[in-house]
Amino acid sequence: MTPSSTTLERTRAVFRAGLQATWARGAWPVGPLVLHGSLAALLCGLVRDALPPYAYAMLALALAGATLALPLLGEFGWLLRADPAAEWIEAQPVRRSELRVARIGVVLTLVAALSLGTLVPAALVAPDAMGIAARLALVGAGLAQALVVVALLLGVQSLLGARVEALLVLLQTVLVVGVVTGLVLVPRVVPLARGWSGPDALPDAVLAAPCAWFALVALPQSAPLALHASAWGALVVGALVLVVAPLPPASVARSSRSWTALLLAPARALATRFWVRPRERGSFDLVWDALPLEREFVLRTYPMFGIPLAFLIAGASDEHGPERQALLSLLLFTPPIYLPVLLAHLPATQSPDARWILDTAPVTKAEIDGGTLKAVALRFLLPLYALLFALACVYAGPLFAVRLALPAALVGLIVLRQVFPMFTREPPLSISAQDVTMPMDWTGPFLGVAMALVVVAVVAWSAITTIWISLGTCCILLAIDRFLERRRYSVMEPLT
Repeated sequence: MTPSSTTLERTRAVFRAGLQATWARGAWPVGPLVLHGSLAALLCGLVRDALPPYAYAMLALALAGATLALPLLGEFGWLLRADPAAEWIEAQPVRRSELRVARIGVVLTLVAALSLGTLVPAALVAPDAMGIAARLALVGAGLAQALVVVALLLGVQSLLGARVEALLVLLQTVLVVGVVTGLVLVPRVVPLARGWSGPDALPDAVLAAPCAWFALVALPQSAPLALHASAWGALVVGALVLVVAPLPPASVARSSRSWTALLLAPARALATRFWVRPRERGSFDLVWDALPLEREFVLRTYPMFGIPLAFLIAGASDEHGPERQALLSLLLFTPPIYLPVLLAHLPATQSPDARWILDTAPVTKAEIDGGTLKAVALRFLLPLYALLFALACVYAGPLFAVRLALPAALVGLIVLRQVFPMFTREPPLSISAQDVTMPMDWTGPFLGVAMALVVVAVVAWSAITTIWISLGTCCILLAIDRFLERRRYSVMEPLT
């Protein structure tokens, strides 16, 4: 670029550089595209013959909006924050307005790619009653809705600043719960939605959903003027927000004193006194104190723990019987299935240059991994099992919860020890969040672990029928855990 370049040339150069930088760091959404496309094709293919076109369009748009918001709150959240290299870029011969247009172009390009991963399969498997024009209109309405979703997330973050962290985690958790619950409840919802041939047949609560507005854009039909205006008004406001709302800066250091840390303080004190070895204390304290402060780690992992709650909501009924207890037993014993996401993001940090502290520490890799593993077990899995214990008390009674919760937690610890090496290739808090990769061998060995957990849950539900059997089982599991820890230290090589 030169000072004599035209505005279009400068904007195009910055836009091209932004796309190239994104491609260079592997941030193109290949994984989400495959996952979201497969999910859309499966779900929409199942209901295409059971729903009228308008209801089908609503389902496709709702799915597209949810699957877009999830990555924008997680791994692609950097798109809606200020560029760390903004000061260097602004020093170039380019205007701020040109930088803004180029950045919006990069954001909308990647957002369009994420949205099309869901919208194109949904349009391809649409009902026969929807012609080519209606299918193209469905894709266009989905892209318009995507702009509104991006503007809403950007506006909330710009307005609330650093105070938005907890809200974003809560929103992403709600989305995860909603998507999983919706997938499970689809067979129950389809009969209710068969009569949704237009806005007139929708319940008032459903009319308030943006997917109902944008379905009218895809399939125009008679409806109140306010409902037609909602989609176009949201689109105009969204475009204005994208133009004028400032990009929030990357999150800064926050206080490590949270209500979760205060509640877990007794567990931490007991662990450091009786469980954590002295040479494991460094990595244990690092993961305990620093990892919950990493924004990318929190947004990418915490919402996954809403999946058990989603299955509980979807499987809940008014009857208190064996079916309810079997479901709760399954939920108590299967949280380790979500460990791959958690463990793969342990190395994520905003300050990877500080990795030398671990690389030069006079401790072995086994001791670093041991402290990390124990911090994960207490800082992240213990609160989850405590929540599941409380839910089991509410839905099946305290006796059932006491019988199964502790054995389930010990099984989770043993599984954590076994799968830790599969997904933790780097030391904790040692690489940039954009460089985190998900090892794919979990589809092999880990698939066997997941299936085994289901079998263990069924066996535990039928066999652990008294407190005494539960205590005996816990003693056996503690012995197994102790044996695995000693064996790990005997085979690990020193950190080099």
